[in-house]
Amino acid sequence: MAEVYSVRNVGHCDLYTDGNTLLSHLSPQAGPTRAAALLDGVIFRHIGWLARRLIVWSRSRNPVVGFVLRPLGNSLATLLAVSQTRFSIVQIGWMKTKTGVPILSGIVAFRVLVHSRHELTEVLAYSDDTGEVISRIAPVRLMTTGAVTTWSANLWIDTSCLNVGKQKIHIRAWSGSRLAGRMRRFVVVQSEETTLSAVPDAVHSSSYLQSSGSPTNDATSWVLSRPVARHYPPNPLFSGPINSILVLRTDQLGDVAASLPAMARLRKLFPQAKVTMLLQTANVPVAQASGVADEYLDLTLRYDPKTERRYLDAESDVHLRNQLRGRSFDLAIDLSPGAESQPLLLLCSARYRVGFKPEQFPFLDFGIEVISREAINRKPVISHTAHVELLVSSIEKLMDQRRETVPRCESISSQFDQIRPHDRPIIVHSGARHPINRWPIENFLTLCAALAAESGRDVLLFVDGDTLNDAVRVRCTELPGVTLMDHLPMDAFDALVAQAALFVANDTGPKHLAAARGVPVVSIAIPRLNWEEWGQNQGGVILSRAVPCAGCGLNNRDACGRDAACITTISVETVLKAALDVFEQSKIEYKRMSQD
Repeated sequence: MAEVYSVRNVGHCDLYTDGNTLLSHLSPQAGPTRAAALLDGVIFRHIGWLARRLIVWSRSRNPVVGFVLRPLGNSLATLLAVSQTRFSIVQIGWMKTKTGVPILSGIVAFRVLVHSRHELTEVLAYSDDTGEVISRIAPVRLMTTGAVTTWSANLWIDTSCLNVGKQKIHIRAWSGSRLAGRMRRFVVVQSEETTLSAVPDAVHSSSYLQSSGSPTNDATSWVLSRPVARHYPPNPLFSGPINSILVLRTDQLGDVAASLPAMARLRKLFPQAKVTMLLQTANVPVAQASGVADEYLDLTLRYDPKTERRYLDAESDVHLRNQLRGRSFDLAIDLSPGAESQPLLLLCSARYRVGFKPEQFPFLDFGIEVISREAINRKPVISHTAHVELLVSSIEKLMDQRRETVPRCESISSQFDQIRPHDRPIIVHSGARHPINRWPIENFLTLCAALAAESGRDVLLFVDGDTLNDAVRVRCTELPGVTLMDHLPMDAFDALVAQAALFVANDTGPKHLAAARGVPVVSIAIPRLNWEEWGQNQGGVILSRAVPCAGCGLNNRDACGRDAACITTISVETVLKAALDVFEQSKIEYKRMSQD
């Protein structure tokens, strides 16, 4: 079985920038950088050296040399670039083997950028075993640089069409009936049973979708037919109970002694769990006398004075592996703030792995980094005991992520007396900074009309300037009980939001403000980021659709390749039902609070 790592294909994430700028390394304003990027990503590398040299020479401070060689280098790069179609991989699923080969299971996304001088009409994925088409998509044009156009293709593949094991996936780009370019990639196809056994929490992921049970080359229809998930924030750090814990502190006596408070606190945090502790043999009696665990495992680390590092010799390695072989834990945690013992967490099966330096060890499911500096020598000033205990206290804090509401100190401004309904209004906000985050404005208008009719409350609608046109204004005048609001100063907007009976919005700033003020919130979220990260922590409901490319992190809608189908296909009926459910519940709670 290929060991699963939930790690992104990070080598290609820099193709996107934060904002609406596409492929900054191919920006027309980039000068010689533009041609250099073409040489790197599109053309034959073994004949691109001449253009590269011309680009380098063009940077000479001699204005005559630069004036002559810069256009020559750019022209040569563009001429060579159009010689063939090239592909840039953005994503092949989300899971990988230890050696970095993509693991495909369930419905997966195969996302590529295609650079071509041809007018592309379709990108197809083929099975290596049968040669049959397993997915197809019409690519989306992103930008044109000279004769080369960059296209985005987001293919969704049902891996139940494929045989389990290592094989190749072929991607071909077509311009009408002409084959414009092709690529292939080795992958490992893994059964869903194996994946769910290795990663039980996959069932909670917005990025993992199981196959329909009937293999199909139209995974899109299956994905978009699935019901939209209704999430109830906040979400705990662990999805299930923690009944078994492995604690590592494989350092010296001083490290273990300084970690005893953290060990004791961890045991109090999970009183029902059986705690197993892994220590150096000489330190086991200290831990036993402290009562911080139910079971103690030991190891012996040697010290190399030349490298000043500890290591396991062959005999100790065998002894440790024998102790951990076949063991499974709900939680494995390494209390060492250093960077030596974390890999030992991989010697056992664990549902969650926790430790320090998560950026350095991507197999950690949760971790923190603590840095403190003295004013002059810049060395740490936080005690080691406090340092270690911060990891445990952070777990404790995240066991319940619900946060207190912060009501306004000032009463609502008098300017709202004339427009505020007798009962608290429902506020709907259709805006978001990035267009990819926006549910369609037509849906919001339909939702407002239905909310006003079903709830009996006035509905106040806020629309961002770039989507507020005459058609929207006219439509709002035709909706009974719906008021189109003008732009308000922030303090006035805050005051009005704090009076709302319900707030419905995209996943954006105003919904966080409403939640902080204690207003029930229904947010329509695009899974470009996990809903847990930016979900409102004071309750309410988050609506999102599971798609295989969830977690893309995109801010540019065109780069999606599917026009943000994960949010645009959420129906008005789905949002309306969630909003009315939250509204009715909030009325009950508001009445109870008023009586108290």
